[in-house]
Order: sequence, then structure tokens, then C-alpha cells
Amino acid sequence: MDDAMTARTQAHHDALRLEISSIAEKLQDTLGQQITAFAVGLKDPRAIGKYARGENPKEATKKRLRELYVIVQVLLARETAETVRAWMIGAHPLLEDRAPAELLHEANSAPVERTATSDARSSYQSVVLAAEDFVGV
Repeated sequence: MDDAMTARTQAHHDALRLEISSIAEKLQDTLGQQITAFAVGLKDPRAIGKYARGENPKEATKKRLRELYVIVQVLLARETAETVRAWMIGAHPLLEDRAPAELLHEANSAPVERTATSDARSSYQSVVLAAEDFVGV
């Protein structure tokens, strides 16, 4: 198993086992509150700090935090936190020149919008594939 696949497998494992406070703290440390909050669809970036200190988010937010954590861990396996932040907010050719954080932010858009696109993959899956491509999987 190559390093990137090991990183993805480990990230998925960790995302399921870690407390959401730990996940929020790690995301906050890597991406900052604003990028993390935007990517998971929150209006208030301070909520990330509250979750890191133990406040319990809604289940949908927990799911999105865990998904973001996996992506970030895949990238951190080979890149610096600074590069991961830049990657998250920069346009990416595999994502139709949109920022990964933007696609993740839209994960809760109406199902009609998702169905109308020619690519049936979810925003999360598209971003994971782009992350893996970025690190050379």
C-alpha cells in the first residue's frame, strides 16, 4: 500500500474515532477558523473554536467536519499546512477551476442542483480525488 493510500485509510480511521473537538481543533490549527467554517457551511467562524473547546455541533456539521478532516489529512501527508491552506482556497483545474473549499461549502445545496450536473460525484468525492491528484496518488 503506498503512502497516500495509507494516509487516506488512516485519515478515515481517525475521522471515525476522534472526538469532534479534536477534529475541529486540528482543522482550526491547519486551515484556520474562517476556511474551516466556510468549507463546512457555517456562517460564524467562531463556531469552530467552540467545537474545539467541546461544544457539540449538529450531526450534519459533524459529518462535514469529519469529511474535511480526511481531505486535510490526505494533503498533510505530503504537504505543509501553508500549502494545504493555499490549495483549499485556490482554483483547481480538476474542479472546473473552483476552489475546493467552495465545493465543500456547497455540499448542502439542493439535490436538484447536484442532479443537474453532468458529474454525478459528490463535492466531497471530487475534492478527495483532486487532493489525491495533488499529492500524486
